[in-house]
Amino acid sequence: MTTIRDIAKKTGYSISTVSHALNNRPRVSEKTKKEILQVAHKLNYIPNNKAISLSTGKSYSIGIIIPYTKKNSYYDSLITSIISECFLNDYRPTFLPTNYDKKKELEYLRLFASKEFDGLIVTSAASDYKVIESYLKYGPIVSCEHTGNSKVPFVQLEKEAAFRPIIENLQKKGIKKMACTFSREPFSSLGARETYQTFESAIENFSSKYTFSNCRNYQDGIKAASYFHKYDSSIECIFANSDEIAAGMIEFYTKHSTNPQPLIIGQNNDSWSKALNFPSIDFHLASLGSTAVQLCLSGEHKRIYVPSNYIEHV
Repeated sequence: MTTIRDIAKKTGYSISTVSHALNNRPRVSEKTKKEILQVAHKLNYIPNNKAISLSTGKSYSIGIIIPYTKKNSYYDSLITSIISECFLNDYRPTFLPTNYDKKKELEYLRLFASKEFDGLIVTSAASDYKVIESYLKYGPIVSCEHTGNSKVPFVQLEKEAAFRPIIENLQKKGIKKMACTFSREPFSSLGARETYQTFESAIENFSSKYTFSNCRNYQDGIKAASYFHKYDSSIECIFANSDEIAAGMIEFYTKHSTNPQPLIIGQNNDSWSKALNFPSIDFHLASLGSTAVQLCLSGEHKRIYVPSNYIEHV
């Protein structure tokens, strides 16, 4: 296997100059860098990432803790934006699925502590953020959800500011009875709790019976609509936690409901709402993912809220 020493011997440059050139450092002229890279290519040089990591103190990898491995429109969009931003910054995203298993999550945090990654992005956590906070001493950690009174920086979707004006506008139009769905349980995270409390404070007689949990795909949307129809067929509006789930609800009500269909409002403004012409809240997930990567690479301790837009389509 070709080493840096072999390239140095072939080119006549010192080992440190070759190392600087191969790692694209500014200390080497473009002419010298080009010459060294040409020789490295001819000798079929393959960099030793572990050795590079030891010499630079960086792995050029970001760990991404994600809860699901199955298709989920929210995480599909979020992951795509994270990958794109990592690519722009010459970083390798390493995805770490947990299925909300605390033990698995702690394994990944220990990997981070061992310098396997230069930074860590938590898209949704199973552990208390006070636990995650204790790992900040090993490097930057950024969450894509609110981290409470911990010191963990976050980039969060601005849920209350999105939902409340829409609810109030619907109420002015005479729509009073509303329901909503969650990807987990209503009190499973600070973000979910905030959403539930927004509905509870804004809608008279709202309770957990007007929610449906663990909604993650089209079929779950059908199940949620079936539940709401059986529980209270007079529900006038349902906020779905994705456009895909909203589309599943529309299918159910189209096939099974004899009453006027409730207004279905989706999230993320993707192809489902555009094709079927139902309203959606655009939370700008691409901005959520890219901003999380930028914040992680900067190492800054900030709390950033991503604004949203209500798109009617109809």
